[in-house]
Amino acid sequence: MRRDRETIAGLDVNLLRRFVPYLRRYAVLAAVSFLLMVGTNVAAVLEPYFLKVGIDRDVAQRDWQGLLQTATALGVVLVLGFVLQFFFNYGVQFLGQRLLYDIRMDLFGKVLRLPNTYFDRTPVGTTLTHLTSDVEAVRAFISEGVVTVLGELLKVVLIFAAMVWVNARLALLALLVIPFFLLATVIFRKSIRGSFREVRRANAEINTHLVESITGVNEIHLFNYERQGMTQFVRANQNYLNAFLRVVHSYSVYFPVIDVVTNVGMGLVMLYAHFQMGVGIQPGEIFVFFAYIQMFFRPLRQLAEKFNMFQSAMAAAERIFTLLDREEPPRPLEVRSAPRPAAGKDWGDVAFRHVHFSYQEGQPVLKDLDFTIGHGEKIALVGTTGSGKTTVGKLLTGLYEIDSGEIRIGGVDIRRLPLPFLRRQVTTVPQDVFLFTGSAGENISMYDPDIDTERVRRAARTVYAHRFIERLPGGYGESLLEEGKSLSTGQRQLLGFARAFVRESPIVVLDEVTANVDAETESLIEGAIGNLIGGRTAIIIAHRLATIRMVDRILVLHRGELIEQGTHRELMRKNGLYAQYYRMQSILSGI
Repeated sequence: MRRDRETIAGLDVNLLRRFVPYLRRYAVLAAVSFLLMVGTNVAAVLEPYFLKVGIDRDVAQRDWQGLLQTATALGVVLVLGFVLQFFFNYGVQFLGQRLLYDIRMDLFGKVLRLPNTYFDRTPVGTTLTHLTSDVEAVRAFISEGVVTVLGELLKVVLIFAAMVWVNARLALLALLVIPFFLLATVIFRKSIRGSFREVRRANAEINTHLVESITGVNEIHLFNYERQGMTQFVRANQNYLNAFLRVVHSYSVYFPVIDVVTNVGMGLVMLYAHFQMGVGIQPGEIFVFFAYIQMFFRPLRQLAEKFNMFQSAMAAAERIFTLLDREEPPRPLEVRSAPRPAAGKDWGDVAFRHVHFSYQEGQPVLKDLDFTIGHGEKIALVGTTGSGKTTVGKLLTGLYEIDSGEIRIGGVDIRRLPLPFLRRQVTTVPQDVFLFTGSAGENISMYDPDIDTERVRRAARTVYAHRFIERLPGGYGESLLEEGKSLSTGQRQLLGFARAFVRESPIVVLDEVTANVDAETESLIEGAIGNLIGGRTAIIIAHRLATIRMVDRILVLHRGELIEQGTHRELMRKNGLYAQYYRMQSILSGI
């Protein structure tokens, strides 16, 4: 019941309230647009009235001077209506675009602040739909929907007042068909409500499939998935078509019914005029009533047409504000309660203290993980797939919150450090380096104004990326294709090393950085790794054990637990799980 009370004509009042802060920013523009709307509607209602005056007074009395004056007044009203309509349309569309801009900026900022768990569980196409078509639906609702509804309601009131002013009996007679109009509208609303929900769901499904197909096009080609991918897209596209055809069917029935209702109203006026012509009614009154009846039902028809926009926009607004309202999990020991990070402090040591973590409740990934890494120490994390190696790096950079325990750098719990500060102390080079649209130099500096061109070049030379960058047609200014598609895997990896080196972080995490490169490139990358981690604390996550024998210490993870640690020789002498892994890989690789 409460939900019904908070819903008016398909509009959720609580959702409408959420737009108030956005509209308040442009209160003056909204007020001016409203006044322009009033003026436009008054002018539109006056036009038939001047024609009625011209017919019944000036033409009937052959008063050509009066007819000229009436025509002049009508011309002024037409011109004024045109001018007001122009500025009204411009102002409303400008307002809608500004609202779209503000909402989209808030949404994008929210997306950047959301925890990684959101992206782990939400399809990219769904988020993309929120930022594009959902925002556009809300813009159209505000600038074309709400404003139009207010304008049409005002026009209905003005037209009814004008009809009563001209002839009260004819006005009441014309309104006898209103109940039939309302009945047809109620039936129409019920028929399209569910259809538009299906349209929105089908649209999100199409977007999700498109994103997956475009980003995974290589896999589609490699695994001959074209036919299955096309079948899935046909199904999603067919769902959208079927849902929209149900909407089209409803409109195809509704509009002719409304035309019939309108014509019945004019028929009643004509019937009444047949018996009253020259007695209680004048020819101009008949003309003006025909015009007013058409004008009266046109706004009501527009209101019914806008119902689909209301339903679509309310659904879109609900999704938008649900996303904006998503809780951003507070850091348990938030920075506001912590002392300011001391300048010049050594942040190069790392400690995991009895850390427990799970991506999903009841499915632990790390169990009581406890170890310490000294400043400048190089350690390797090894273990089978799913042992929790990569998770350690994600937790160290604050991408996820631990369930219990502590992670410290420089002796300070990372939850007490501002995230930007933490991520300046810890730099990660992932297995698949993501490159953004921009130049090679910009992808190294990541648009940091504090990193100049010379630092970028020095970092590239140190990790052996300078040579291939210089061979690019534009050098460091060469614009890279989306995600660095024009570069090889090894070249993207070297750019990732340069990106990490230029930030001069005391802690570096390398996550399977040699997993997807050939032997020759691997040799180059190993040299780059040596230069990158020199003088820094390094955590090297590796599956290929032959690449990590030079580290100071090896930590062996198994099902989220630390079961062994020591140097390569020590672990081989223990003849435990590490020794088994190493011998097995040696046999498989032939070394």
